[in-house]
Amino acid sequence: MKVRHLCAIIGVAVAAGSVVFMNSLVATNDRQSVAVAERILSEVKVAPDAMISRMTLDFRPGGRVMQGPPLSVTMATDKNIATGGVVVTKALFAQRRLAVPPIGTELVFVGSKGAHRLKLAGVIDWQRPLRGYPNAFVNPAMQTHIAEAWSAWEPKTAEELSPGFMSDSQRNFNRARALLLWAAALSALCLLLNSLYLSIEARRKELALLRVVGMTRGGVAAIVVREAFILTFAGLMAGIAVAALSLWIYVKCDSAAYPMGLAFAWNSIRITILASLPVVLLAIAISLKSAFAVRPLEAASNRTPRKKQLGMLIAFACGFGAFVAVEVWGASLMSAFVPSKEWPHAIVSILPGGVSSFDIEKLQGQVKGVRRIHELQPLQVNILPLEEMKGGGRGGNRRQYRNALLLASDWLPDFKFSSGDSAAAEKAIHSGDNCIITEMMARARKLRIGDELLLDLTRGQKMALKVAGIVDLNWHMVTSRGLVRGLNRMPVNTDGPVFVSFDTLAACDLRPQHYVKMTHLWLDYEREFLKSNGVFSAGRIVEKEIVKALGLLETEVYDNTVRLHARDEIADGTLAHGTNIIGSMARVPFIFIAVISLGFIAMLIASADSRKREFAVLRAVGATHFQLAAILAKEAIKVAVLAIALGLPGGALVGWLFTAATRSAMGNWGLPPAFAVPWAVIAEGAIGAIFFALAVAIPTALFVLRSRR
Repeated sequence: MKVRHLCAIIGVAVAAGSVVFMNSLVATNDRQSVAVAERILSEVKVAPDAMISRMTLDFRPGGRVMQGPPLSVTMATDKNIATGGVVVTKALFAQRRLAVPPIGTELVFVGSKGAHRLKLAGVIDWQRPLRGYPNAFVNPAMQTHIAEAWSAWEPKTAEELSPGFMSDSQRNFNRARALLLWAAALSALCLLLNSLYLSIEARRKELALLRVVGMTRGGVAAIVVREAFILTFAGLMAGIAVAALSLWIYVKCDSAAYPMGLAFAWNSIRITILASLPVVLLAIAISLKSAFAVRPLEAASNRTPRKKQLGMLIAFACGFGAFVAVEVWGASLMSAFVPSKEWPHAIVSILPGGVSSFDIEKLQGQVKGVRRIHELQPLQVNILPLEEMKGGGRGGNRRQYRNALLLASDWLPDFKFSSGDSAAAEKAIHSGDNCIITEMMARARKLRIGDELLLDLTRGQKMALKVAGIVDLNWHMVTSRGLVRGLNRMPVNTDGPVFVSFDTLAACDLRPQHYVKMTHLWLDYEREFLKSNGVFSAGRIVEKEIVKALGLLETEVYDNTVRLHARDEIADGTLAHGTNIIGSMARVPFIFIAVISLGFIAMLIASADSRKREFAVLRAVGATHFQLAAILAKEAIKVAVLAIALGLPGGALVGWLFTAATRSAMGNWGLPPAFAVPWAVIAEGAIGAIFFALAVAIPTALFVLRSRR
């Protein structure tokens, strides 16, 4: 078997095997769900008469306020737990892949009625999270201390719990399923195409002789088609067989985790075979142009086969382009969620109960390093006409509608106005029922300055706010991480912030005024204080100052937890979160770049064949094997660099198209279009691609030259 054929078979095998293996692994994990549910019932026992309460955990690894979803706690009573302490499962922290803190650590649990401090007294060695199943346990006597809503535990069978253990692996795989199929098909196409190009060039004289004795172009095409289908079939069979064997070994090596054995995803084999058909047809269609170019007169030619780099050039460009497409897609998608620099340095949440305005006055001039600090009062109000929000977040069975997040403050930051004037707009919102909205809401609602934003205050009451200005502002993550959204049983999703005065917000808030507390602040640091301490340290210092000024540490049990959410920490968390998600997806095409690099083996062997005479002359005049190998390696690097140059613009275009399609499917009204290229990440990918090329080219060149002495 020729090396070019072997490379093509390996490429198809890796592509097919990865799809079959991943689908079968998901099916195998799902098959264990009942067994895993039986284990949690035996290892994390809940008394039939237990009471449960649902809260969140204010956990700060390394002292840093967590960005992203909070740790969800389902607390249950257990008479075997000592009074005053709490026992947790490892699954509580596994929600965010965090290490369990040492025994004795004080944990802060936040409910709807207060914040409760308990010392960690023990850890149960169970690591798989299951939504709604108890992951923290306290003595029944703690019910009065933790004055939250408690309800009776409803025991469930393993069959009832099992769906909860089927969702995670399937959901995570579903995110990358389309990408995996696309990257697999692309890598198979690339190596198959490279093999066909090299094969046509190597057999050029043979094909020319066949043309002389009467073979038509259709006959030449039949040879190419037959070779392509044979290589594809061999690759499919090899890939499926290796995937099955790998899964069997994987399950066998950890039989305790897979008591129900493996489950083979037969449907994935059908999908893989069906997907291979357009791949092989496309490879044939592209390579036939080169086959049809063979002329009968070439039968009399004595020239050696020409270097054929086009196939590998296309293959590597497509592979790198796939990597670029994923990274551009991720960066462009996330750019709208990175907080604008015009947003204040930090939001401080005082939850769940808030404090009075008189308490807030204690902070004025008392917080070290803060240039200005102001109350920030939020209220979510439904927008008219009412439009039900699908999958809008929390709320149980309550109907949820598209809404505006009203934010009242006596200070308007230096936002970038795309319509209107800052001074005039700020004066307008403090002199009547006027508002300032974001570009996102303006696009979604088709609003301009002077138009009215209609609000539904429930109980038949309505209010119209006149738009006095429109600001260019990315607010998504900063309001989410600042715990501004989702209060008072409203959804966590919103059409965006609407800046109003305290009087306007009070008119929209139908709750009794004595019930309304101050739950948020926003602030800017002094420049030198921020520069000398950095974002992380500055936030922790200011947070402690606020806690001290409000007197929240004077009693053992307190009503609120104070969390400072720094804008730049949120931005870093947002970018890191995006990098983690996109990075895991980008690894799929990047792995296939490594697979596609195998094509350099066939290309360099063909190149060495075409340069036999040249290399013989060089050897005669004293060239060493390493010098000749360097010539072939440079050829591979040249192809790799040119492929990277070609793949970059193509991949960026595909990434942008993916971004546009994703945004249209997200249903987030008014999201601004953005095109972002993460140059640092792409540069790392380019260096990695060249490394793969060298890792294959150098050993291949040395082996070929030494074997032909």
